[in-house]
Amino acid sequence: MIKIIFLSMFAALALSGCDEEKNKTVEYYMQNSDERKAKIAECKNNPGELALQHNCVNASKAETKASMRKEDTRDYSGAFGN
Repeated sequence: MIKIIFLSMFAALALSGCDEEKNKTVEYYMQNSDERKAKIAECKNNPGELALQHNCVNASKAETKASMRKEDTRDYSGAFGN
C-alpha cells in the first residue's frame, strides 16, 4: 500500500513539471533575437494567460533594449555647418 502511494506521488510530481518552461534572462533574449521574436508573438497571442510570465516580460524588455541599441545610420556630418 505504501508503495502505491509513493509511486502515485512520484508520478504526480514528475508530470507536474512537464509543462514548465525554464525562465530565461533579458540578456538571453538580447542574444537570441529569433527566440525573442517568437516568444513575443506567443505572448501577444495569449496575453490573458502569458503577459505576466517571466519569459514574456523578459523578452519584451529585451526587445525594448534591442530597439534602443540600434544605431542611427543617418549622416549628420553636414548638419552643423561642418
